[in-house]
Amino acid sequence: MPGNLVYDTNTLIGVVQNLKTAQSFLLDKFFTNMVVSDSEFVSIDVDVGKRRMSPFCSPMVEGKLVESRRYQTNTFKPPYIKDKRAPDLRKPVRRMIGERIGGDISPMVREQMNLEFELNDQIDMLTRRLEWMAAQCLVTGTVTVSGEGFPTTVIDFGRDGSLTIALTGGAQWTAANITAGTASPTSNIETWQQAVLKSSGAVVTDIVFTPKAWNGFKLDPVIKGAVLYPSLAGFGNAVNPGAQIDRGAVHKGRWGQYDLWVYNDWYVDENNVEQPMIPDGTVVMSGPNLDGTRAFGQIIDPAFNYASMPFAPKTWLKEDPAQRFIMMQSSPLIIPSRVNAALSATVA
Repeated sequence: MPGNLVYDTNTLIGVVQNLKTAQSFLLDKFFTNMVVSDSEFVSIDVDVGKRRMSPFCSPMVEGKLVESRRYQTNTFKPPYIKDKRAPDLRKPVRRMIGERIGGDISPMVREQMNLEFELNDQIDMLTRRLEWMAAQCLVTGTVTVSGEGFPTTVIDFGRDGSLTIALTGGAQWTAANITAGTASPTSNIETWQQAVLKSSGAVVTDIVFTPKAWNGFKLDPVIKGAVLYPSLAGFGNAVNPGAQIDRGAVHKGRWGQYDLWVYNDWYVDENNVEQPMIPDGTVVMSGPNLDGTRAFGQIIDPAFNYASMPFAPKTWLKEDPAQRFIMMQSSPLIIPSRVNAALSATVA
C-alpha cells in the first residue's frame, strides 16, 4: 500500500486537529448587524445629524422654518466569491482521517464525511475573508478588492482623514520615548477619543492593540499606576500586564471606560506569505456606535433562484470522467455604517 495512504504507525493513536481555523473577534465585536439584499447592491441609511440649536425669535413674529434633519443613503456593490473544488475521487475508498487502520466505514459514508470536511473548510475561509475585511475597515476605512475578472477596486467608506493617524519620531510608543517623556500613550488615547466623539458623536468603548502597541502602552506611568494601585480606582481600573495569548483577542482588563484587548491573527496573502490581520504596531479604537454591518448581495445563480442569502453551497456530478464538484458562493461586504466611529493609529 502506498505510504501516503497510511500514517507512519499502524496503530492510530489520535488525530492532530488543525488549530489554524478562522476566528471572528472583530466581526463579533464591531460588526454584529446583518443585511441581505435582493440585488447586486446593498444600501445603508445613515442619519447624518448636526449639532444644531433651536433658533431664537420674537413671540410677535412668524416662527423660523427649520430644515428637517437629513439622512444619506450609501450604496455599495459587494465583491463576489466562488470557491469551487473537485475532491479526490479516491477518498471514499481510502481510510478517513481518524479512522482506524482497516476501518469499516462504507464508501458512501466516507464521501459524505469528505464533503462535510470540504464545506466546513469553505466556511472557514469565508469567515477569515470577512474578518480580513473587518480589519481593513477599522484600520483604513477602506476595503481593497482584487481577483480574477474583477479589477482592483478600493471601496472607500469616507472616513475622516484625521482618524487615521501615524505617529513618528519621538511620539512613537517606544520605551526610550516614554522614558524621555516625548511619548505619552494615555494622553494620545484621551486626545483620540475626543476626535472620534467630535467627528461622529460616537463613544469609544474598546481599544484593540497589536502586541507592539500593547508593549508600549503598558509602559506609560499612568498605566503602571493602574496596575500597582487598582484598589484606589473606585471606577474599576483593572489592567493585567502579565503574558496572555489566545486565538483572536485576549482581554487585558479595563482602564477608565475602556475594555482593553490584545489581538493576534494572520492570513495568507495572494503571494502565499502569512501577514498579520492588523499590522503590528497599530491601535484601533471603536465600539458599538460604529454600527458595523455584514452585508450580502444577491447570489447570481439560477440554481438558487437568485436568492438573497449569506452563502450558497451546491454540488454536482460530471459523468465522464466521473468527478464531483462543490462550490460555495457569496457576495459579502463588511460596512462600518457610522464610519467615523472608529480610529486607527500606527504607534510603533
